[in-house]
Amino acid sequence: MKTDNIKEISDSLVKTVTEFSTVMAKYTEKMNVLASTKSLVALRDILQTIPDDVKDTVFFRKVQALQKIDLKYDDVAWIANDYRPCYTMDSWKQLSEVEGTESGLQRYIAKIILSSSVEKREKLTVLLAHIEPLVYETLELSKGEKGNFKQKVCKKSINDNKGMSPESLGKIYVLAIVYVVFANTDNFAEEIDKRLPFRNNILHNGIVMYSNDDIDVAYNLLIDFIEILIRVREIIYQ
Repeated sequence: MKTDNIKEISDSLVKTVTEFSTVMAKYTEKMNVLASTKSLVALRDILQTIPDDVKDTVFFRKVQALQKIDLKYDDVAWIANDYRPCYTMDSWKQLSEVEGTESGLQRYIAKIILSSSVEKREKLTVLLAHIEPLVYETLELSKGEKGNFKQKVCKKSINDNKGMSPESLGKIYVLAIVYVVFANTDNFAEEIDKRLPFRNNILHNGIVMYSNDDIDVAYNLLIDFIEILIRVREIIYQ
């Protein structure tokens, strides 16, 4: 979910509650005290249903469920669909040319995506090899901190993540991507869905058996994930 989208939802919610409160104020003028109290209790109940913490949302529970199933494309497509990535080739070109404050890793990734001399199969493998450092950069994780990669991401995205904000929401998106890309496919009972960019499966078992269609879907999904990681970093550390 982009910052603008989150702000739109927040602004819309505030506007709706404000308008509703105004209507309620006028309405309760014509009601007896008991009826007014009941109406205000109803409004209170509505406001109490809005979570105070991202970990109390249905979204968080959906993300947590990703680590418990043999993932298929339909299980994870919602991550990109909900976030609605919008980068175009012009966006990647702009990122590849920006110097100074922008990440050198991001520039390199953008250049790989834009390269006309590298096939998608090779691009997919190269980009997968750079997802871990990109996640480290996105969440500003320390490689010297105790724990393996997934444990560090979970700590930053769950244990150290409080409240309901664009930042806290963004960290859960990062967690979702890590659950998918770094899924332990060796433990999957069902046949691997080659339409997913499983780092474990591709880097360990190769990519020759992937059809061109498999490559297209896995590559496009990975590009969406990369955009989400880049944009989440912008949200958290802007």
